[in-house]
Amino acid sequence: MMRACMHARMHETSRVRASFSLHSIRSLVVVRPSSFVVRPSVVESNAEKMSSAVRRVVVFGGNGYVGAAISRALVESDAWMTTATGNGTASTSTSMSTPSVAVACASRSGAPPTWARRERWVERVEWVTCDALDAATCETTTRDADAVVTAIGALPMPWMGGEEIARLNGDTNIVPGRAAMINGTTRLVVVGATIPPLVPGLAAYARGKALAETFARDEFACVDEGRSAVVLRPAAVSGTRRVGGGVSLPLSLVMDPARVVLRATGSAAALAHAPVPLDNVARAAARAALDFECETFDRGFSVVSNASLITEDYYNLLKRKPA
Repeated sequence: MMRACMHARMHETSRVRASFSLHSIRSLVVVRPSSFVVRPSVVESNAEKMSSAVRRVVVFGGNGYVGAAISRALVESDAWMTTATGNGTASTSTSMSTPSVAVACASRSGAPPTWARRERWVERVEWVTCDALDAATCETTTRDADAVVTAIGALPMPWMGGEEIARLNGDTNIVPGRAAMINGTTRLVVVGATIPPLVPGLAAYARGKALAETFARDEFACVDEGRSAVVLRPAAVSGTRRVGGGVSLPLSLVMDPARVVLRATGSAAALAHAPVPLDNVARAAARAALDFECETFDRGFSVVSNASLITEDYYNLLKRKPA
C-alpha cells in the first residue's frame, strides 16, 4: 500500500474526491463560551440540526497565537465558502443559523484564549480538552472530522533540551495527524515553518518541524486512499500576540515595515524569509482545510511557501476548478 501511495503522489494532477459527513460527536470534554464550564459531551442535537454538507474541522492548538486566528477564519468562512451547482455557477452560504463549517478547537486547557472570550466567533466553536501527545484522546477528538489542522509549536528556550524542542514541534503535530488517519479524515493541514538561515539555536526546532512535514507527505497523503495534506511554511508571523495578564505584543509594528522593505528588493530569497501577516496564514489554512477542490490543494501533497502566503490572496482569489 505504501508503494501504491508513493506511485500516486507522482501524479499530482490526480484529484482528491472527499465525501463529507457529520455524525454525533461523543466523548469530548467541551467548554461552552457562555459559562466556560467543562461538560462531559457535545450536545448531539447540534449535529442533528446541521445538514450533511457541514464540514467538521478540528484545530489543534486552536487557542494559540496562530491557531486562534485559524479558528476565527474557519468560523468566518461561511462568507466565502461556495458549492458548485449543476450549471457551473456558485452559490454562497452566509447563514449563521445553518453554518457550513463546524469548528472544534483542541488544547490542553480546553478553553478559548482569555482575550477572545467576548468575541462573537468564540461562540461558534466547540472548545475541547485534548493533549496532542495523547494518542487515545486525539482519536476521540478527531472522530468524524473531515479535516484536521495542527498549529502547535514551541520556540526553543534556553532551559529546554533539544529532544523536548523537537518533540513539541514534531510529535504534537504527528500524533493528531495519525489519529486523524485512523478515523478516516481526508485532509490534514500542518502549520510548519520556514527556518531563517544563519540563526543559531534552531536546529532542534527545525528538526521537529521537518518531522511533522515528513509525516504529512510520506504517511498521511495518499491519493489512492483519498487523503491529502497541505503544509504551510510561514517565516516570522506578523500580528499582535497576546500574553498573560492582558499584555499585547504588537509584533506587526516591527515586522510589517520589514516585509515592505524586503519585498521592495525584488529578491526571491528576501521574500522567502519576510514576515507574513497572521491573517494570511489563517486564511490559507482555512481554505486548505475546507476547499477540497481548489486547484492549489487538490493534489496528494502540497506546500504553501512563505512567498505565496505573502503574495496570494487565499481569502478571495483562489477559485474552484470549473464544475
